[in-house]
Amino acid sequence: MNKTWNLIRVMLKMQFSMAGKSSGEKISLFFLFIFIIPFSFLIYFAMDGIIGGLYEVLEPLDNQSFILGALFISMFGLFSFVSIGSIISSFYFAEDIEAFISLPYHPYQLMLGKSAAPFITLYITNAAVLGPGLLIYGFHSNGGILYFIYALLIWLVTPLIPFALTAIIIMYLMRFLNLSKNKDRIKIFAGLLMFIFIIGFNIVLRLDTGSNQLGENIGELFIERNALLEMITVLFPSAYLSSISLTQPDSFLGFIYLLILFALSTLVFFFYLTAGQKLYFKGVLGLSAGSKNKWNEKKIAKQIKQNSILYISWLREMKIMLRNPTFFTQIVVQSLVFPVLFIVIIMFDSGGGGFSAAGLDNMLARTDSKFIILAMLGFTVFALGINPASISSVSREGKSWFNHLYMPVKPETIILSKVLAAFTINLITLVVISIIAVGFAHISISIVVVWLILSMLTNWITSVIGISLDLYMPNMKWTDEREIFKGRMIGLLALAAEVVIFGLVILVLWKSSFISGLWPSSVTLFLLLLMFTISGHFLLKK
Repeated sequence: MNKTWNLIRVMLKMQFSMAGKSSGEKISLFFLFIFIIPFSFLIYFAMDGIIGGLYEVLEPLDNQSFILGALFISMFGLFSFVSIGSIISSFYFAEDIEAFISLPYHPYQLMLGKSAAPFITLYITNAAVLGPGLLIYGFHSNGGILYFIYALLIWLVTPLIPFALTAIIIMYLMRFLNLSKNKDRIKIFAGLLMFIFIIGFNIVLRLDTGSNQLGENIGELFIERNALLEMITVLFPSAYLSSISLTQPDSFLGFIYLLILFALSTLVFFFYLTAGQKLYFKGVLGLSAGSKNKWNEKKIAKQIKQNSILYISWLREMKIMLRNPTFFTQIVVQSLVFPVLFIVIIMFDSGGGGFSAAGLDNMLARTDSKFIILAMLGFTVFALGINPASISSVSREGKSWFNHLYMPVKPETIILSKVLAAFTINLITLVVISIIAVGFAHISISIVVVWLILSMLTNWITSVIGISLDLYMPNMKWTDEREIFKGRMIGLLALAAEVVIFGLVILVLWKSSFISGLWPSSVTLFLLLLMFTISGHFLLKK
């Protein structure tokens, strides 16, 4: 057992150690922690409204235990979903897995060590969602000290069963998957699943016409379908045992149910260890297997055909971003998150607010074209500024960046190809924003065309800014591609530089009374952006 604890400690140190991290990475983690605080309050108040509304409806009927049942069922599904990506990544696709296999450890010991980091992720989710839910229910039900002790104990064991069952299923499936052939595809699929989850979560939030009203509506649904809810709860024994324990903490029955819950969790944990001992290595063995490729003479002839050096360099950059799973999810998928979330806000804002479809139509009808084009440009600057395509251009090369010193290619060509690649990826964001402007915000075609021309120049400028910063502050020492995007201040610096440059221009034009109307404002913006583009071109040459 001592060997297992030492292995877990070593793996956690490798994953979360601050040794070797720059001050910029530490400051970024600090700002991330600061950002989490208001987000936690947002989750708390939203859950307080929902649980409070449910409690008011169900408490007179003595059905308030269904609130806890629904909460634990939801957490079971959430933990299972979050566990899928972290288990696959940590158990099978980590760079160090083959090195650990050769060490004198049993499969279950390595599996426990690999489980530590995903478990920390689960407990962060547990603290953000289940913790506030149990506290809020306790406040509404006037729970005593015994309730909060039971809630803490149940909170500690809740992630165990969904994580263990999900891991067992994945380990069983991995026996039959060709990992060497499908490794990258699985990573990309996991990244897309996370993107869909983020969008789906926001759709649920936007459908919330008011947390108390939503809670009361769900409560009415539970009244009508008591039998169905009870049946669903019985299908999840841990949710049933937990809800009964917390609704009757003062009774002997509540204590017995708590003991049964702990016994069930212990049983599942030992089943998890047994399955890991039998299945884990069988899935890992396919990691180093090669794949057989057929010789295709036409394809080879096409590839060796002479082309422009700039085109080949650009194509290489695009292939790296599209084929590497980490780069694909962090760059290509992330370029869709912000504009797609804006579509969700417009489509599912049922409160009739300023960002709903009706609210936007009314606001645009009363707004001068000059302010519309300036607002769209500001929105575009932010959407392009948060995309890491440009700020990771040099760092993506890693230690191989210095190979360019020995290649017969001009440095200007290499840098220009990276600017073009970032520019191309950012076009995805511009296309989605165009769809928002025409299809959802109902902005006139003439304004959208003018905005699109200005956005092309803006896209080029933001790409040059990002690459210039990454050229002077690269991260070349990474061992995992995710390190390029984690804990770096360069993203904030690039966004800050773009906000200062474009923000001043937008502010001056916004306040200028002598420049009004669509065309005078657009021509002025075009000339200023063209001047910035030419300046950026000279900056790249240096």
